[in-house]
Amino acid sequence: MKLRKVIAAALAGLMVLSMAGCGDSSDKPDTITIMVPPVTGTYVEDLNGWIEEYKVDHPNIDVQVIATSWDEHTSKLTTMALAGEAPDIAEVSYGAVGTYVEMGVGIDIKKYLSKDRIADYDQNALDYMTLEDTLYGFPLYITIQALGGNREMLEAAGADVQKIQTQGWTYDEFLEVIKNGTKDGRWGFVFANSGATTADFVSIFGVAAGISSNFTPDLKYVYTSENMLSLLQAVETMTTSGYMPDYSVEAGQRLVMLETGETMLTGKAMPLFESNVKKNIAGKADGSAVEGTIDMEYVFLPVPTMANATESVYGVVDGMIALKNNNTTEAHLKNVCEFLDFLCSGERAAAVDNAVYLSAVCESGRKAQESFTLDQSDLNAAAVERAVSKVIAPPAGITAEMNANAKTMMDETIVPKFQALLAGEATAQEVYDAICTAAKNLFGEENCASGWVK
Repeated sequence: MKLRKVIAAALAGLMVLSMAGCGDSSDKPDTITIMVPPVTGTYVEDLNGWIEEYKVDHPNIDVQVIATSWDEHTSKLTTMALAGEAPDIAEVSYGAVGTYVEMGVGIDIKKYLSKDRIADYDQNALDYMTLEDTLYGFPLYITIQALGGNREMLEAAGADVQKIQTQGWTYDEFLEVIKNGTKDGRWGFVFANSGATTADFVSIFGVAAGISSNFTPDLKYVYTSENMLSLLQAVETMTTSGYMPDYSVEAGQRLVMLETGETMLTGKAMPLFESNVKKNIAGKADGSAVEGTIDMEYVFLPVPTMANATESVYGVVDGMIALKNNNTTEAHLKNVCEFLDFLCSGERAAAVDNAVYLSAVCESGRKAQESFTLDQSDLNAAAVERAVSKVIAPPAGITAEMNANAKTMMDETIVPKFQALLAGEATAQEVYDAICTAAKNLFGEENCASGWVK
């Protein structure tokens, strides 16, 4: 009998130890992984500070940061997602959301957050992160992307800069200005169009031909329309006439070319470039400026508008999405979504938007911005405000499959064919025909736009 009591006591002790071990396991911090490119010049450094701030009230959360370059970010994220090893949170442009939804790694974040928290964000910005009524992430900003130039050179070439900033301009006016602005050793117009930035040209300058989304309001694929042919013909004209380089220009080079007087007008351009230009000119005093830097006044300009097109400005939402991997649990997803909300709101959102000269897209972010003043000219500020009013959101009803197919078309057909057009290896008509053929095979002819789309 005594032996039985001893054994029972020993077993009880083991159970207590076992339960204590389970308790220790449950107290183990939940680790969230986040993959980000340099959203701003100091984003990763700022992110580490925000993580420490978050942990004060959430000591059970650890965060691992995977820092990437812009060039490798998408490919690395896609590779990890396909392997079932996606980070919990990743920075994406809205056009890539459908790709990860199609992979089966997207998360409906509304399941894990209160309505009050979601209501903090502007609905038009949330729409960019939504597919088929499912919200997959939060926006960081709506950025407008258009053209930037040297005011003195533009006015010497016949441009009425103030009128253009306040009223817009036609494609014919634009073409005449870049013709007049093209000199020995200076291009009239340069646009970043190397590699992935080729898609930027098609999207940003595409508004000149009335293309503001991958799909028309009735959800037809837009790049088979006559609008696209007109856009390609415009590129053909600019390159064969010598107003624009007939070779690829790296993203980082186009601003340098503007700062050194190698081009009069450049794209893609964003409001924050005004600050970059001023800082570079100031660097002439201590030798930190780009070699060959000239004094200039930077002006932000809209993309011109072709006949039959309605003026619009390309706006893109970049944000953070929540993703799942092979080890994801429901409890972990709740922690992920709460941290996602923290990063995209309040002072964190304000810090990002101030750095890129944009207004926050959440109420808490705008409140945090109230004490911040941008180093921006009144004319450029007014031009930016006008441009924001011209942004057209993608039409409702785009599915994840449509979104993913549009990205496939851009990456596998439009980008390489556009590069051939730049190099003079294909005509605008040949490129357009190849796009139409590929699109009709992918979407079905009945789902592709024809004629001129308004």
